[in-house]
Amino acid sequence: MNRRGLLFMFVLLLCFIGVYLQPVISYKASPLPVQPTAHKEPPSTTLNTQKIATEGLAVWIGQSITQFEQFFGEATSVTESGFGFQNRTYQTPEMSYLEIVTTKQKINSIKVLRVGELDITPFHFRMDLQDVTKFTTISPNVTFTFQGASYSLELMEDDMNYRPLVAFENDSYAILFFDHRQPSSGLYSVMYLDAETLIKLSPYLITEGADLHYVAQKDADWEQINRQNMAKSLNTMQRLRKDLGFERYQTDFETQKASEEMLTLFLENPEEILSTERLQSLQRVARHEEHQTWVLSNKEAKNILDTIDSSATIHFEMPVYDPIFTILSWYNNPYLVTHLYFEELESIGVAFSKENVLVLFQEVKNTTESSD
Repeated sequence: MNRRGLLFMFVLLLCFIGVYLQPVISYKASPLPVQPTAHKEPPSTTLNTQKIATEGLAVWIGQSITQFEQFFGEATSVTESGFGFQNRTYQTPEMSYLEIVTTKQKINSIKVLRVGELDITPFHFRMDLQDVTKFTTISPNVTFTFQGASYSLELMEDDMNYRPLVAFENDSYAILFFDHRQPSSGLYSVMYLDAETLIKLSPYLITEGADLHYVAQKDADWEQINRQNMAKSLNTMQRLRKDLGFERYQTDFETQKASEEMLTLFLENPEEILSTERLQSLQRVARHEEHQTWVLSNKEAKNILDTIDSSATIHFEMPVYDPIFTILSWYNNPYLVTHLYFEELESIGVAFSKENVLVLFQEVKNTTESSD
């Protein structure tokens, strides 16, 4: 075979090799089609909440309070809520707080504020959100079944950042309360609770499921309950205030009386403060026709303050069934944070009337020694 024939065969062989090997080379270089990644959501936003092993204080949810107290001692205070459950507080160090809610001697919820000697595994105080993601997924979607009915909850962005929800295998839950302000950032409180309490307190948007709510007891001693709620709310806010590195609120008779007068004024004559539309909204929530938290707007709050010629700031909220839970939730409220983290000394008054609460903040011009 002459040179020209050999050259032709060589070129033909190269063409065959190129045709048959090209798909293999291409497959190895790009095993999957290229997908756009600019708008890819993180896994935690697409998955439902994962249940983790039941440990720490979560094991006590649904258990007998008698068994709990055999291990941790008797409560130092047992008070009626007026909504069918009891609040029990326990001896703790000065800056700590432990409260257990029970119904017919069964534990419904446990609230812990810096109680170092109690086992809150897998959590620990001052841990951050990244620590939580090491053992579970922080998800905006929570689904579960309670008494044969399906429920779905949706967590907003602030919920996931400031009070995410963790689910345990014993069908209990934990709300984790985070502070993201340096240098006190991290987990500062945990609330363990059962499914019924989660539905009734409704800390997150309920997108599916029948409405459940607490009902005020007509024969309850509301005067005493209101005083107890005021006292423990003030004490909790003082603890948090000091723990966050701020000066404690000043408390005095005048500020407390003013808060009570404002609350009475609003509840007796809401039509003088609210528009017709807002009044109807308040009434629907009061009748449990709408399951949501109702708060005064800035303009409405100013209308109340103008009636007594005050330059203070107020926050009204209803319904409030569990005052400590509500206070912990205020720390991811953009409006209230300005006062909860206010560096200057303020005088504070807290007034309750059943499920209604009004907090009065008044800046102190001349600093004086605060009283408790």
